[in-house]
Amino acid sequence: MKRQGLGGTRPNWEGLLRNLRREGTPDRVYFFEHGIDAAMQAALAGRFDLWARVPERSPHVEVLRAMEVHRFLGMELMRVFPPGARISAPTLAGGWAQEHRGPIGSWAELEAYPLERAEAADLSVLDFLDRVLPEDMRVFHVVSVWEAARDLMGFEQICFHLLEMPDLVDALLEKITCFLEAVLSACCDHPCFGAVYVADDLGYKTALMMAPELIRRHIMPRHKRLADLAHAKGKLFLLHSCGQVYELMDDFVNDLQVDAKHSFEDSVLPITEAKRLYGRRISLLGGMDVDLLARGTPETVRQRTRCVVELCQPGGGFCLGAGNWVTSYASPDLYLAMHDEARRWRP
Repeated sequence: MKRQGLGGTRPNWEGLLRNLRREGTPDRVYFFEHGIDAAMQAALAGRFDLWARVPERSPHVEVLRAMEVHRFLGMELMRVFPPGARISAPTLAGGWAQEHRGPIGSWAELEAYPLERAEAADLSVLDFLDRVLPEDMRVFHVVSVWEAARDLMGFEQICFHLLEMPDLVDALLEKITCFLEAVLSACCDHPCFGAVYVADDLGYKTALMMAPELIRRHIMPRHKRLADLAHAKGKLFLLHSCGQVYELMDDFVNDLQVDAKHSFEDSVLPITEAKRLYGRRISLLGGMDVDLLARGTPETVRQRTRCVVELCQPGGGFCLGAGNWVTSYASPDLYLAMHDEARRWRP
């Protein structure tokens, strides 16, 4: 017997695609999350007994658990992290990125640094999901170009190098991009794989992290290669970028041809305003303030959900979810209130 989703909502992949193509107002609210923290997943699973049928001895038990939670919430897409399939830098104590100087700061260090090899990526989880993932669901893998380079050089150092040694920055970015092209090409060959998802935060709350011409010169061409790869393989290209990045929106729409953008903060640009400004040209994901989902009340969450849904649903091109991701400190009660209220909406 198939498990009934929350509020009777079941994933609908073709419906999601029509929604993201903005082919008209959908008959229900669609949902998307950049990620759902393990603690939130466990809380939801415990409340609704979602993991009772998950085989605990499976080597993919965590993926199966995530699949049950996302399917219960009516989501078509969930993220996975195949081992060895992304480039990451060593972190400081507590998981913090290196702010000043990372392990790569010179040509010699770039040549000597043991970057991950694409052929070593373990995509067996995608082989597994090809067999077990429900046909109305897909997965995506979160990758970064700018953030990987930033952390490998250190934010302070890469800012200097963009002006003083731009060729070195480009060489690192090129190595990262070539790795991602190889890995993502293999990922896209899996039926379960639905979207190339690039997560590169390019802005602060008030401005871009660097001059827009630097982003267009060094980062955008790499993003475009990944977007072109995704579209050539028949997959979505989704972009997550926090902060005040809207000076680049024309680039996202016209050059990258982003299918949907994620991360909307009320303190930067509420998703309702983003819908008014850009909703005819690009689809939008998320939008519910993370702080509200952590410290609000059921009524304030419901009020904000109604406002967001009523303003963002018309014409399609919108999926509801957290403005960033569903953190460990978000309230399960408030998160469920958001979902419940959205399910009450009718066109």
